Amino acid sequence: MIDAKQAACALRLPLYWFGDPKMRAKHRIPHYLLGGLVRFRMNELSTWAANSSAAGDSDAEPQESEGASHDGL
Repeated sequence: MIDAKQAACALRLPLYWFGDPKMRAKHRIPHYLLGGLVRFRMNELSTWAANSSAAGDSDAEPQESEGASHDGL
């Protein structure tokens, strides 16, 4: 299991999405509360990112590149 910082780095999304309970709920990010700590499973986050339009809507890092297709996300 990984923490919020590791999840944000791995998915190249803003840290506050993973640290803020309201943002986790808004984006339906799969997570676990373990003794007051928030933890994530990378395989679940990968599936979430692949199936979620939210993961492609990050305001932190817009990724526009010529000829790139985002249909497979």
